[in-house]
Amino acid sequence: MNRIAGWLKIAWRYLWPSPYTVLGFWLMLAPWSGQRRWIVHRGTIGIVGPAVERLLSWAPIHGGAAALTLGHTIWAVSESAFYEVWDHEYVHVRQYERWGPLFVPAYFVSGWWQWMHRRDAYWDNPFEVEARSAEF
Repeated sequence: MNRIAGWLKIAWRYLWPSPYTVLGFWLMLAPWSGQRRWIVHRGTIGIVGPAVERLLSWAPIHGGAAALTLGHTIWAVSESAFYEVWDHEYVHVRQYERWGPLFVPAYFVSGWWQWMHRRDAYWDNPFEVEARSAEF
């Protein structure tokens, strides 16, 4: 019985955030120009390359983003960046596992709340604060 419960728990960790993981895969397969490839690392799938770098340069963060997490996929500007930011991004993976399909709306509502209270929507967002705590 414990073995079955363990497998069900693991399955749920992947199924609950799966709409965003599927979106991450779908975006990788979309016919947009540029090279990209994927890396499997510790329960996540990294998607890296020049095309991803161009995409992440549009992020509303000064200088663009080094990475972005969608479910269990982590989009990064390069392979080295993927490994450099993996601890931070893995916190987001765990947040997706907790919040499932509610994570992205909760993230944006939290950012909006920070902005409404004259704080930075990204840097003061509790989801980002938690992720930055894994960097040290």
